[in-house]
Amino acid sequence: MQGTKPKDQLLLAIAFACVNAAMLGFMGLFAKLLSEYFGPIEVTFFRNFVSLIALALWLVFAGKLVLLKTRRPGAHVFRGLIGTTGITCGMLAVSILPLAETTILLFTSPLWTLIFSWVFLKETIGPYRISAIIMGFIGIVIMANPSDGALALPLLGLIAGLAWGLCSGAVDTTLRWMGSTENASTTTFYFMLMGSLLTALHWPFAELKDNSFSIEALWMMCGLGIVGLIALLTKTQSFRLGEASVIAPIMYTMILWSVLMDYLFWDVIPGWNVILGGAIIIGSNLFVLYRENLKQRLKAQNKA
Repeated sequence: MQGTKPKDQLLLAIAFACVNAAMLGFMGLFAKLLSEYFGPIEVTFFRNFVSLIALALWLVFAGKLVLLKTRRPGAHVFRGLIGTTGITCGMLAVSILPLAETTILLFTSPLWTLIFSWVFLKETIGPYRISAIIMGFIGIVIMANPSDGALALPLLGLIAGLAWGLCSGAVDTTLRWMGSTENASTTTFYFMLMGSLLTALHWPFAELKDNSFSIEALWMMCGLGIVGLIALLTKTQSFRLGEASVIAPIMYTMILWSVLMDYLFWDVIPGWNVILGGAIIIGSNLFVLYRENLKQRLKAQNKA
């Protein structure tokens, strides 16, 4: 039921959600800085491997290795393939586009989740949510701002950012499919493990740039992995303590961090097309969230 969470617990959930959004913003920052030293596949490797080591150490010292037992290894492999592909696309997008643009393209994820849930999980989506999907993609077109045969955003960056959102939506759909049997720590561990193994295969062909293994690059690798793991843990805690209808909108404060970092590190301010298109995409997502919440309330009332 809605509104059953104690007030102090809800405030703690909101605090965790705010930290999660900030950590995701910093993860984008470290990834963009690392793109000056490595290619996107190598950046993805560091993002997964450092987080994997930190999580494995926690499981060992907390005596929670039992969580590594799984009844669906095939599902973890499938999720790992999709998720690693998505993060690699995200790291490529970050290396090409400003952080704000990449973040907004990632925010198309809930729209893709709706589409995948309809196609693969046979969930029903009504005209309101279909309209939200259409509006979201109109927002993408506005962001791209095609005029005089040219795009406002580099085409490769646009495609990579959209692919990140698409893969993230596919992962969310997969997690809904897996959620009935798998613990959150289990899925996180195997996701990091798969991501590390898959991207490690590319090391013989690695894209290395000047001073790739300098002290500065090493600090960025550690920062990327640590903030990525904190983001995962705080997200889990926020949704455990608070209602999704309250927590999910806080995710969009990530865009504020992205805009701030673009300005502080690269002196970049988003243009009108990015602001307008982003507002439409975020608005579409919030409307989808509202409809999902309304649907759950009606279900609860009908059961009562």
